[in-house]
Amino acid sequence: MDKDVAIAILSLAKSTDDIIGKLYTEIERIVDKNLKAQFDKAVGDLMGTIARDLIFPIEKFYPDLTIDDQPNQARP
Repeated sequence: MDKDVAIAILSLAKSTDDIIGKLYTEIERIVDKNLKAQFDKAVGDLMGTIARDLIFPIEKFYPDLTIDDQPNQARP
């Protein structure tokens, strides 16, 4: 994978932070505890998948790149 592709993927992965935060905010409004727990787990699993399957492999392949160094940048 070219480094510019890795940078773009990290940047896009970081851009999901805001959306995931908004999902958690909305999930907090769910009254049904079981449904709330199910949705909370789903978002947590999504975060874990993004980290485990996208971010960590890229950071291992390119140790000089980290997600913290990338701007939040979603593609138009």
